[in-house]
Amino acid sequence: MDTEILEEIGMTNAEIKIYIALLELGVSTAGPILEKTGLQNSVVHLTLHNLVKKGFVTFIKKGKIKHYRATDPHNLNRMLDEKKKKLDLFIPNLLGLQNKHDRQDAEVFEGFQGFKNMHYEFIKDGKKGDEYLYFSFYTDNLEDFEEVYNFYKEFSKERVRRGFNVKGIVPIQVKPKYKDRDKSNVLFIDFPAPMNVSIFNDKVFFTPWEDKKISYLIHSKQLAKSFRQYFYSIWNKYKKK
Repeated sequence: MDTEILEEIGMTNAEIKIYIALLELGVSTAGPILEKTGLQNSVVHLTLHNLVKKGFVTFIKKGKIKHYRATDPHNLNRMLDEKKKKLDLFIPNLLGLQNKHDRQDAEVFEGFQGFKNMHYEFIKDGKKGDEYLYFSFYTDNLEDFEEVYNFYKEFSKERVRRGFNVKGIVPIQVKPKYKDRDKSNVLFIDFPAPMNVSIFNDKVFFTPWEDKKISYLIHSKQLAKSFRQYFYSIWNKYKKK
């Protein structure tokens, strides 16, 4: 049985072993649990105490001997619900701390799924009217990355749906990929410029995929401002022409 999900909700390896053993045993004293789990005596007794405290195990005493029973597994859902409620109440406190400082950090996303996840992370706090600028995804071998351009067709629809003000600078070689897309806010260029870069609010991402499928999302007001200025130095000079 894959018990990784139980680790993810905070149960220790010993707690998982004993809880599952009790589900299989029904009502049991510590002895059969020791045999079934192979854990040390002190570990079993300490872990049973913790499981009782957390509400996953109950016991009754017959004389001086405790007989343990695992509670209904649905209690795991209850515990998660309670934790989520507590977390929802606590998040505003964390956000209050975050807002006191300009965020500057970087995240790394690997593979095509990571690439897609990064894009939605990039715009998750966006509002209607926010500006989305990009230097197009571009590689020497365009056909090797058809999945990327197919993704961008769908992602561009999401940007439109959310009402972002989108502008792009695109190498002329990529123009055929735009045959079914709105070109009114696109500047096609035939000279060198940075590619695979997007700017949104205080974030910038880079997708240098020719070497390795790794993408970088950077939170930096200063970097976003710098790239935004560079974008408009090209856009304002050539778009009207």
